[in-house]
Amino acid sequence: MGRTGTRDVAGRAELVLVAAVALLVLLLGWRMRWTSDDAFINVRIVENLLAGHGPVFNPGIRVEAGTSPLWLGLVALVSLLPGLGIEWAAVCLGLGLTTAGFVLAGLGGRRLLGSRDSVVVPAGLVLAACLPPMWDFTTSGLETGLTFGWLGLSWWLCVRCLDPGAPRSGHLWTALVLGLGPLVRPDAAVFSVVFLVWLLVVQRTWRARAAVVLVAGLLPVAYQVFRMGFFGLLVPNTAVAKESSRALWERGATYLLDFLAPYGAVLVGPLVAALLAVVLVTLRGDRRATGLVGAAVVGALLHALYVVRVGGDFMHGRMLLPATFLLLVAVAVVPVGRRWTTATVGLVALTGVLSTVTAATGRVEYAGRVSADGIADERGFYAALADHPRPVTLDDHEGNAFVPYGRAVARLRESGSRVVVTQDGLLNPERRVTVVGRARERLLFAMGNAGLLGVAAGTETLALDGVGLTDSVGAHLEAGAPGRPGHEKEVPLVWYWARYGSGLTDEARLRGVTAADVTAARAALDCGAAAELLRATEQPMSWSRFWSNVGSSVTLTTLRIPVDPQEARRQLC
Repeated sequence: MGRTGTRDVAGRAELVLVAAVALLVLLLGWRMRWTSDDAFINVRIVENLLAGHGPVFNPGIRVEAGTSPLWLGLVALVSLLPGLGIEWAAVCLGLGLTTAGFVLAGLGGRRLLGSRDSVVVPAGLVLAACLPPMWDFTTSGLETGLTFGWLGLSWWLCVRCLDPGAPRSGHLWTALVLGLGPLVRPDAAVFSVVFLVWLLVVQRTWRARAAVVLVAGLLPVAYQVFRMGFFGLLVPNTAVAKESSRALWERGATYLLDFLAPYGAVLVGPLVAALLAVVLVTLRGDRRATGLVGAAVVGALLHALYVVRVGGDFMHGRMLLPATFLLLVAVAVVPVGRRWTTATVGLVALTGVLSTVTAATGRVEYAGRVSADGIADERGFYAALADHPRPVTLDDHEGNAFVPYGRAVARLRESGSRVVVTQDGLLNPERRVTVVGRARERLLFAMGNAGLLGVAAGTETLALDGVGLTDSVGAHLEAGAPGRPGHEKEVPLVWYWARYGSGLTDEARLRGVTAADVTAARAALDCGAAAELLRATEQPMSWSRFWSNVGSSVTLTTLRIPVDPQEARRQLC
């Protein structure tokens, strides 16, 4: 067989290897399919969006309880397919986009490193595919799969921009895709900025650079104006509730170690560094190509640093997976050629061994539970509560007491009851609905968990969660001492009662609600920026309201209300 024929066979083998890794991810993700409690927040938002209420959690109250606008839009569109449903739309999208991300990362690496003198093997992709948290969050109903897909597409497009004959339109399409980062997740803007800096550097004229900036900013700026006008904030309500600007390095370091410890990071870290060295030496002399690899590494490290700074997350590994994936995208494939046979074959063999060991033995000690640090094996925890190995739909989660409890609340609302209902701690299937008093106009469900309970209770039920994710006032309460990751605030019942309760009952008093505090809370909410917050989120939308919200968005984003109603009244009035 001639040299050309040999190269053709090698090229097909490279494609088969990339496809095999992507198929492995698809199969493992399908095997571990599920929908998380937090994802059901998205389900309820999509239900309201499709019903014509907008991207809100409660009709008539404009609170951005979702983190990823792009994910919500994609799930809404796909859920319109006959017989699919919102939960399955999210699961299928997560699987498909993750698989696409792996394929595109492999194809981009092959285009970057492939040559007639070497064969590329998907070492980095194998490492990523064998991480157990990757299998969990390929689905979950959250936007993590979208993040993988977007990062893979961004890498592939950037590599295409290295071609000498790449058309100008290709650079602009790349800029458009890179600019989507803030719509994937606000923190994904870190990836966008790093890759866009690289794209600007490789442009040859200032006119071309200006075009890249303009195109990249088109969609995120348009959505940002919409966010400011519709929701009255600069960031999602969830970022305010979780105090995403607060530095919690110690807690974040705990989260990082919790992610690294089960998967042999002591060995995998040096291995990735060695693979990266092979890639950079192969590309030496090509400053644009080495710059792109460097951008991927820097973007991954900066994003991981941000996650550590904000204190991590309560789901094992989830927030560090995008950075991990991008770091491994930089070494998605490595060349095995005549100059590198001994070294790279050894590295590839070690990659295979460590990946196999990680896949077979890498597990957290608190499988199916929550650790002492408040970090959960989220999939295992909710699968156990549901008594279902792969809980996707609300019905699959029926074994979780949240679902029957939420449905009981829905029946209470359908009966015409105007009461205040609470979720007190963890529920059990025999638990009766806890009614603590009368509501002014309609039933209020004050929940601890917003997802499953919120969907089970129905979109016509006014449902507000206890950590402020779905409530404008709760999100803006001052944060206390750091607690469990992602749960920075605990909204006292009095702040719900001040807005929606009527009279006062013994049940409410037992939960710390007093007449004096209700009066103070109502007064505080009628004053200053707090009153403007309620107008921004609850007054009927109009052009004047929209532009007023834009003007108030900075003030409202920085607004913090003391938890104590008496102190809130003193400060705001």
